[in-house]
Formats: sequence, structure tokens, C-alpha cells
Amino acid sequence: SSGINAEWPLRPGAYRRKHVPVSDDAHWATKEALSASHFTRHPGSGDSINYKLVIPMDKGMISGTVTPEYRLYRYRPTTAPGDVVTAQLIGKFPIAKDGFRVVHSLGATPNYVILPRFSLVVRLNHPVDSSQNIMLDPTAPTYFDVIGMADGSHTSFTFPAYESQHILNTFERRNAKGQLEIVVDYPTIEDINQAFKGECIFELLDIRRLKDPHFNFHDHWQSYMEFRFRRFILNMDTGEGSVYEFPQMWRPRVLQVEFPYINDAFRGLPYCFVYAHTWNHAAHHAMGLIKVDLCTETSIGWHEPNKFPAEPVFVEAPTATSEDDGVVVSPVYDAVENTSFVYIWSAKDLKVLAVLQSEVNVPLTLHGIWVNGV
Repeated sequence: SSGINAEWPLRPGAYRRKHVPVSDDAHWATKEALSASHFTRHPGSGDSINYKLVIPMDKGMISGTVTPEYRLYRYRPTTAPGDVVTAQLIGKFPIAKDGFRVVHSLGATPNYVILPRFSLVVRLNHPVDSSQNIMLDPTAPTYFDVIGMADGSHTSFTFPAYESQHILNTFERRNAKGQLEIVVDYPTIEDINQAFKGECIFELLDIRRLKDPHFNFHDHWQSYMEFRFRRFILNMDTGEGSVYEFPQMWRPRVLQVEFPYINDAFRGLPYCFVYAHTWNHAAHHAMGLIKVDLCTETSIGWHEPNKFPAEPVFVEAPTATSEDDGVVVSPVYDAVENTSFVYIWSAKDLKVLAVLQSEVNVPLTLHGIWVNGV
């Protein structure tokens, strides 16, 4: 999920939120509220793509809209030292106030941008404490909005409530009838009706709660730790959407499978392999890695006692001949030695190839990125 992060030089007046390039037309009148923490890259051009949620405060005089809307932008790579990145509008679409969602990641195929709006909703409950305005609502539909790269056309698909954060991948295909389908894969909470139980997501992460001697994992966390890979299929010819639920491909069943990473050469294209971080909260928070083959619906894993890895980063071999030809790299914290190491695994079978001493301790569950030549 993080292989698309980068630093971008923006022109004066622009701003960046975390690693995310944001459009350079910021103005108080537009009230640009959100952008995805993980922007995506176009699989052909390499352009970065992100969105803005625009809430007009000026009745359209400057913002150009009287209703809230999502705007999708592309950012072209610089070609020379000193060049800056500017934003190009791909498309936009209006939304009702009950359509606000927290969009953590999005996807792109050669011809489309896909903006998922899962059921982590934005409500205006508190004027100052924004954490009180983000709630998981099992009654709120999930939407997938598809924007045409060429013409800015907008097609929306509605699904029951789901929740997810980090995209696996998305790609285009033709079904048996020759109809165009966009496939979008996400690791989702197994049963959204059992998760959070109406609480704000940040309340679950409150350090005071986690230190409470009466905190009970089963009551407060277990439903959020049951994951299933789901494939959302968007038929662009019929306008209908469907969901394929992958079988449970790991054990134990109650296992958080997140921070997915794929071979970047296959981003936005048909693929098979996903590398992810696993977290077994019921077993003293044991962590590991997993490789999932979505084509054969099988998986293999790695873990060692008292070892806590971060996001697994796939690095393709320079002379790669297959999708999983390369290595997986991640910092691993050793709780016994109180130090971190850099592990390198074979991407084919997750066998450890090398262990390197790290000069600093690396916290758990961080995102990662591989940059060639650095």
C-alpha cells in the first residue's frame, strides 16, 4: 500500500498533507477537508492521483460549486531539477452530506480512477474535536465511484456496509459476455455489524482504554480483528456491482491481515500475489507475514517468537521473469534483545535470506517503501 508514497516539490502556495501531494489551488473558500493518506499511481504514466473533498463556504463564488464534491487530480512527475508539480483535474462529482467518508486509499487502472467510500463516515458531531466526527456506521452504504481518465465521466456503484483501509489492487477485465469489469480488491472486516458497536474508531485506540485493567480483548477488539479479502466487481456496461468473497486463506481465523503490498509492476493490472502483515491479538499480539495467492486461493506465512515485523515491502529482482521474482524486506523488532533487525525473505517461499542489524529501533506496524538507487 505504501509503495506509492513519495515527496513532491510543489509550487509556492501549495501544501502537502503527510506524504500526499495536494492540489495547489488551496483557498479558504473551498474548505478542502480530506485527501487520501495513500495516493495511487497510474500504471502507465506513473502520474500520482489523489482526491480532495471540497466543502464550499462561499456559495460557489470562488470554489465553483454550491454543494460538497469530490475532485480527483493527477500530478505528473518532474522531468528536470527545479521543476515543480502542478495538479490537473481529472473529474469531479457532487455528494450529499451523508455521503462523506474517510477514504484512506484509492486505485487506478489504465483508464479509470476508483474512489472507494467505505462505511467509516464523517459526521459533524463536534466543532473542535474532529475525532468525534469519524464513526463506523453499519447502516451507511459503501460506494465505489469510478472516474474516467479521458473524459472525467462518473459512475457510482452502491454496496452494503463494509470497512477497509488499504487497497490490494484494482484492474480491468472482460467477463464471459465481453462486458467491461473493474475489479477492486480490499482486506475487509469480516462482519461490520459486530465491529466497534457504535463507538468512534479513535476511542478504541485511546491509551487510557488500553491500560484499563478491565479492558477485554474479546469484547472490545476481536470483531475488528476478523478479516476477509473481498473482490468488488464493477460492471461498467450494466452499471451493476457484485462482491466475491475469497475463502478464509489463513489460520487462525481471528487474525488481522493488513498493510498489504504487491509487486508495483502489477499495480493497476491483473495480478496474483499479495504480501501482508499479520497480527494475532489473542496470542500476546504475535505478529508475522503472509503471502496470499489470490489465483489459487492459498497462502504461506512466516513468524518467529517475540519478533514483530512492520509492513512487508516487495522488491522486484532486476531480471525478474515472474510476478513473485524478488525479495520481501521489513524491519523486525526483537522484543527479547530490545533491538531491530532488517529481514530479507525470498518472495517465493518467505524463507529468510538475510538478517541485518539496524542502527535504530523501528516501531511496530509502520508503512514502508523501497526506492531504487537510494
